[in-house]
Amino acid sequence: MNPPEPGGSRESMEYDVVIVGGGPAGLAAAIRLKQRAVEKGVEIGVCVLEKGSEIGAHILSGAVMDPVR
Repeated sequence: MNPPEPGGSRESMEYDVVIVGGGPAGLAAAIRLKQRAVEKGVEIGVCVLEKGSEIGAHILSGAVMDPVR
């Protein structure tokens, strides 16, 4: 597979706010931000980036607790 050409086109999406982390704090921030925007009558785009396979995937970590027991 060849590397992409320099200056080649890329798919891109524009957001007003990007929140890194889909854990409890990141999700709460995204929700509250959208609520405040609605209160003010403003439309904003919010993106939540999460490294896990799904939102909240790392909320329970085996390093913190054993969810089997």
